[in-house]
Formats: sequence, structure tokens, C-alpha cells
Amino acid sequence: MNRREAIRQSALWAGVAALWASLPARTWAALERPPGWSDAEESLLTLIGDTIIPTTATSPGAGAVGIGRFILVQATDCYAATAAAPETVRRGLKEIEEASRKAHAKGLADLSVAQREKVLTDYEGRPASVIAGAGGGHPFRLIKELTLLGYFTSEPGATQALRYLPVPGGYKGSLKLGKDERSWAL
Repeated sequence: MNRREAIRQSALWAGVAALWASLPARTWAALERPPGWSDAEESLLTLIGDTIIPTTATSPGAGAVGIGRFILVQATDCYAATAAAPETVRRGLKEIEEASRKAHAKGLADLSVAQREKVLTDYEGRPASVIAGAGGGHPFRLIKELTLLGYFTSEPGATQALRYLPVPGGYKGSLKLGKDERSWAL
């Protein structure tokens, strides 16, 4: 990681911390939706997030934490200064819908979970140079990155999907996890 990337990541985490501290409820849906985004775009992002991180027996999926709203806010307010993130997200949504209609003659929301996974896997596997207007990189990389960031910094993601200990004990740098153990949050 070079210095520029380290500064960008630090600024990103500071933005996430500021957003998290301002939430009245511990879900990203409590954030105000940035202007210019529609309900349909937010719903599609939530569906994509829930396909990337589905609900399990022990933790909620990304849709339960309002991941669509988080992606909209981050792309508009935090990523927009360094890149064309809102346009990249919109381009990704359009291309994913087109890929879904081409493969199954239905929108992504009308597909089964297995079909959605296949559409997203195929879309992710396409090289950025093949994707229309590939300036700014592969749109799915940004959507996936924001999904993971939003989910694992949400209260359910940090306390139910990961193990969480508010006041940890001593540092143990190399700790083996058992077969059914989860990674630790902060």
C-alpha cells in the first residue's frame, strides 16, 4: 500500500466513523438518502448486497442493515471527491440489469437467489475493458467493496457475523480459529 492509498483509506474510515456516530439507530437506513438517487436504485443495491452477504442462521444479511443506503451515501459523499463513484455505481446497476435481462429475460429482482448469484458472478468475471465506459475500473469492485465495508462496520455485522469483544484482553497476534469459529471484529 502506498502513501496515497493509506491516506485515502484513513479518510474513508474517518468518514465511516463519523457516519456511524451520527446514526440514531444502528442501521444504515437511518441515513438520509442523497439527492438524485431513486428508490429503485437503492432497492437494487440492497438486493445485490443481500446476494453478496446473505442471511445465515447466526447473522442477518446485508439487506437487513440497509446496505443500499450506505452505498449511496458513501458513493456520493465520500468517494465522489477522488473518482466518479456515483456514475460508476449507476453504470454497474444498469449493466447488471442488462446482464440479467439478457441471461434470463427478467430483471435481477425477479430472479431466484441462484440465478442472481450466477448473474453477479458472471458480471464480476468480465474484464473491465469489455464493460461499457470502463473508465474508473470495474463497477462491481466498488459495489462489492462498499457492501463489505458497510456490512462489517454495522452493528449486526460487527457483533453477529464477527465476534465482538468491546474491551479486549491482551494482544494475541497469531490465534488459530476452530472449525466453527468466526473472525473477530475490531
